[in-house]
Amino acid sequence: MNSKEFELKKMREIKGLNIQNEFIEKLLSGNGRADILTDKNEADINVIYEASKKYLHKLESNEFEIAIVGLEKAGKSTFANALIESDVLPSAPERCTFTSTRLVSGGDKATVHFYGKDEFDDIFKNLLEEIEYPDFENQSHTSLSSSSFDRYFEQLEDKNPQLFKNHAGKTDEEIKDILSCRDRLTLTGKSRVFSGEDLQKDVFKSYIKGDNKGADTSKPRSVKSIEIESSNLKQLESAVIYDVPGFDSPTKIHLRQTEERLKKADAIILVTNAGRNPSLQGTTLSVINKNTDEDGIPLKDKLFVFGNQIDTANSAGEAEGNKKTLIKDVLKYKIGEKKRVFVGSALKYLVDNGIVKKEFKGGFEVESGIGEIRKELIFYYENERFQILKRKIDSNKNKLKSVFQDVLNVRKKGFDDKFSENERARILRGSWKNIEEQLESGLNEFKFKLKHEIWGGKYFSEKLKKDIENFDCFQEINDEFVKNIKMNQDDSLTTDVPVEKINQQIRRLLHKKYLEGFSNLINQMTGEKSREIESRLLDVFSVAVAGEADSIMFDEIKIDSNDFIKTLTSGVAHNEGRFTYLIERFSRDVFDVFISSPVLSGDRHDKFRVSYEEILYLNTFYGKDDGSLVDVVLGGELGVGGGWVDKNDINELMGLADEIVSLSADGMSLGSVIRRMKNVKSRMGVFSNEVNSMADSDIKRAIEKIDRSKTEDEVVKEINKDISNLKVCLIKSVVPAVNLELVFFNGVDKQIKLLIESFKSSDSKGGLFDDFISKIVLKVKRSELDGIDLKVESLKIQRAFLEEMEAFPF
Repeated sequence: MNSKEFELKKMREIKGLNIQNEFIEKLLSGNGRADILTDKNEADINVIYEASKKYLHKLESNEFEIAIVGLEKAGKSTFANALIESDVLPSAPERCTFTSTRLVSGGDKATVHFYGKDEFDDIFKNLLEEIEYPDFENQSHTSLSSSSFDRYFEQLEDKNPQLFKNHAGKTDEEIKDILSCRDRLTLTGKSRVFSGEDLQKDVFKSYIKGDNKGADTSKPRSVKSIEIESSNLKQLESAVIYDVPGFDSPTKIHLRQTEERLKKADAIILVTNAGRNPSLQGTTLSVINKNTDEDGIPLKDKLFVFGNQIDTANSAGEAEGNKKTLIKDVLKYKIGEKKRVFVGSALKYLVDNGIVKKEFKGGFEVESGIGEIRKELIFYYENERFQILKRKIDSNKNKLKSVFQDVLNVRKKGFDDKFSENERARILRGSWKNIEEQLESGLNEFKFKLKHEIWGGKYFSEKLKKDIENFDCFQEINDEFVKNIKMNQDDSLTTDVPVEKINQQIRRLLHKKYLEGFSNLINQMTGEKSREIESRLLDVFSVAVAGEADSIMFDEIKIDSNDFIKTLTSGVAHNEGRFTYLIERFSRDVFDVFISSPVLSGDRHDKFRVSYEEILYLNTFYGKDDGSLVDVVLGGELGVGGGWVDKNDINELMGLADEIVSLSADGMSLGSVIRRMKNVKSRMGVFSNEVNSMADSDIKRAIEKIDRSKTEDEVVKEINKDISNLKVCLIKSVVPAVNLELVFFNGVDKQIKLLIESFKSSDSKGGLFDDFISKIVLKVKRSELDGIDLKVESLKIQRAFLEEMEAFPF
């Protein structure tokens, strides 16, 4: 192919790639076009697009990527210097390539890019993973001790001989070297630029070959990549040359890096030591034969072989024989053509051209071979390389054509461009049905959780018991309290205030305060929980209704949902009335008996008689149904009466009544008799009206005498005992009897049932839900409904695009 023909064909490919890339860009730009693609289609097209951009760049820039590879010590870097007519790459025999060096035409400068600490640590962990070092993910090049590693690798020979064999003298040495120089690594993640004469000095070259004749590898190990620009690269001005790690690099990681670079290259130059070892090595053959590049092109199709260091052969005859051996191996192993096999000495080229200032000491006449391989590379670049690149471009086009065909096969069959109000109806029906399903599921789940929370956990009962114990209102009284009462009630002319009057006044104040406080305690507790549950119910309802509505829509829908719930369930929602009734029903008599009347007073006796049935019911919760609560109510403490009386108590009561008449004014003796009689009589009065009326006037007179005999201290102790008994009675009897959980949960249950029935029934409740939901679905699906016209337009675009895709000029 002559130059003119080459340029015409190149421009034709450039034009085709531009058309293809523009079409892909339109396809992926949106506006309804990408809707015709599946995720896989889009992913495949993106890969094709990236490859297409790469090929277009290669054609437009004439970029020619050459990878120089081979066994270490074969003179790869010397060959690279000869090819670019420069001495920029160090070629000391001890040098080992740690990373790729990129050579391009430019202004004689080099940029060294360093690893960051995390990047380097990732590489170090990969090395540890290669040898299956324990917990390698948590190791670091800065923290792993050399002794720990040495110990592990020594034991590996017995534990895993094959793994040891694969890495002995290679990966283990790599790791040891890193650990030995870790304190001198330059892991800044930054770059350093060298230019001019610095390129020939060790200050730059040490980042490639190391210091101390390669003994200190800290600098090259720190380098992520190096790019060298040379003004001498004139004959291969468009070339990008990579000096990559050798096939016998110490680690598999370097080998993989080399393989990846070979796959990306336009041409591969395999450098061998033809002077000492002309036969091709197994590793080299394996890498070349088993791999294809990124586009399926075999590596051998773009391989050149340069047998370097031919001057090191023992004689001209041996050199010629080595050349024949190298050509024979290339043909035998089918990795290339004879015309791409060259033999020579890169060092001789550098010396002959004055690039290296030293004497060439060849024992016989040899050719450098550099001019010949450079000439063949240029020919390859303008002819075969273009054909290989065109094969890649065609392969990429075929992949795109295949994707397009898949899209057309799927989309054209079921493509519907008659989008209309049917879609609107479908959206609304689907949303309505989905809301009902989500509501029923969400509300039932909420009720189930709430039942276990309130009922199963006895939420109110347990909280109320604790609150009663700690309730400020139920604090005991003291002398200071009595003193204030006396001052407020002192309306006599003397300094004496009747104790019984103080007792009664204190109890009146406490009765009102305690009853109101207890009522407020329950109403506050149930009110707080009710508000919490109403909020949770609203959230459950709103989330079920709103679905994936955005935040603005959700707030609006939540307001509408709250209005609907209140309208529908106001008749069964929480109110303080039901709990006030329960409080009055089960606790009022207890407050009246314990607080409003003194112990053993006639008033307490009368209140007990009136509330006996209620006290009897509460007693079933209090103890063992043995009348213990009655003893506390009448006697002020547990066990005064000793249990229910039998018929013999009647005779005892009659005897005690007769005894009262004959007793002296001994207050203690009289008090003892009266207390005994009062206790027995009070318990019996509910069973026998006849007995109850016996000796009533005598008992009352005796009780009055007992009341008058009490001291202030006795009154304080008596009232505090009643307060304590009241708290015990509330906790043990009233709280279980009220059963707030049942009443409370029953109200919530009715609310939830009404909400579910509203979208399952056809009565007025169903009508309320229909009105509510018909407005809500318009808000929930607003974006979809608003997008119907846009979708119609999008479908038209898609239809036109499919037609364009079908007619695309591949």
